[in-house]
Amino acid sequence: MHTLPVAITRSRPLRCGAPVHYRLSMAPANFASRLLRNSLSLGAIVTLATSCASSGTPAPSTAPRPTPAPAPPVVAPPAAAVPDVAPGAPHPFVYGTGTYRYEIRTDAVITAEGDTTADTVSTRALVTYRIARSDSGTITVDGTVDTFTVTNSRIATMAPGVPVSTGVPFTMSAFLDGRLQGTGAIDSTAVCATPVSAVVTAGRELLTALPVPLMPAAEWTDSTTTVTCRGALPLVARSVRQSRASWVSVPLDWSRHPGDVAYEVSRTTTTTISGQGRAAGRQVDLSGGGQGSSVLYVDAELGVLLGGTGNGSTKIVVDAGTQRQEFIQAVHQQVRLLR
Repeated sequence: MHTLPVAITRSRPLRCGAPVHYRLSMAPANFASRLLRNSLSLGAIVTLATSCASSGTPAPSTAPRPTPAPAPPVVAPPAAAVPDVAPGAPHPFVYGTGTYRYEIRTDAVITAEGDTTADTVSTRALVTYRIARSDSGTITVDGTVDTFTVTNSRIATMAPGVPVSTGVPFTMSAFLDGRLQGTGAIDSTAVCATPVSAVVTAGRELLTALPVPLMPAAEWTDSTTTVTCRGALPLVARSVRQSRASWVSVPLDWSRHPGDVAYEVSRTTTTTISGQGRAAGRQVDLSGGGQGSSVLYVDAELGVLLGGTGNGSTKIVVDAGTQRQEFIQAVHQQVRLLR
C-alpha cells in the first residue's frame, strides 16, 4: 500500500550546542492551520544551525557516518483462502466506469534515533473516484479528497476524530489497465506549491496498475516515482514493485456479499528516498529507503478495486549540516471500497 507523507515536529526545546531530536508526524497536519503552527519545518533545523554560528557558540562536531541501514523488515499480510469457484478465462484487466468512494486508514508509529519514546499518528481519508472511458483507449479519472481526519499522540490542538472537509479535486488520465499516462519528469516545485498535495498524491495512487492478464500465479514487476513534501522541500520516492496474482475468497473486510471471489494481488515494494533544497539560506538533504508488503483485492469482471491492506517501514535521514537525525516510520494501511 501507499503511505501518506510525514512532516517533522519538535520533541523538545531547541538549545545551541546540545543534541536536538525531531519527530515525524503525518503531513495531513497541513489541513488544519492550528496543527500546522505546532509543526517544525526543515527550515527551523537550519535556523538553529545558523543561530548557533552567529552567537559564537561552537557547533557540535559531526564525524562522518556510514550510510544508514535499510529499514527493518515488514510483516506480510496473511493470504486469503482459496475458493471452490474456478476463475474465469485469463483476460486483460480493464477498469470499469462509474463512481467509487474509498476509505483510507493509516496508522503510523514514528521513532527518532536516540529517543526511547515514539509518536503515533492515525489518519482517515475519504476519496471519491469518477471514472469515464474515452474513445482513445484510455480512462479519465476525476477524483476528490472529500474529508480528512488526523489524530496525533503528541499534538492535541485538534479534537481527535473530527474530520476536516477538504473537497480537494484532482484529475488524471490512464490506460484501461490503470497505468498512468504522462510519465515524464515530475515538477517537484508545483507539487510542493500547495499544502494539500500529500493527500492528493495518496488519492492518485489508489488507481492500481494491472498490466498483465489476471490469472492464478501471474507475476509482473513495475516501478513508480512520486514526489511529496517535507515543509517546502520536495522528497522523491522511487519504488520497485513485484506483484503476484492469486484467485481467492474475498475476506469479510473487503467483500460486498458473502462468498465473493476475486483476485488477490500480493505485492512487495522497495523504495529509495532522496530530496534536497535550501531553507533559511542553508542546504538541507534528505535520504533514506524502505520496504513494504501489501495485498489488494480486485474484481476482474467488473473492473473494480475492492481495497486492500499493507505494512511498511521507512528510514529517513535529515541532514542540515551541523544537525543530522534519523527516523524510522512503521505504517499499517487499509483501503476499503464504500460504494
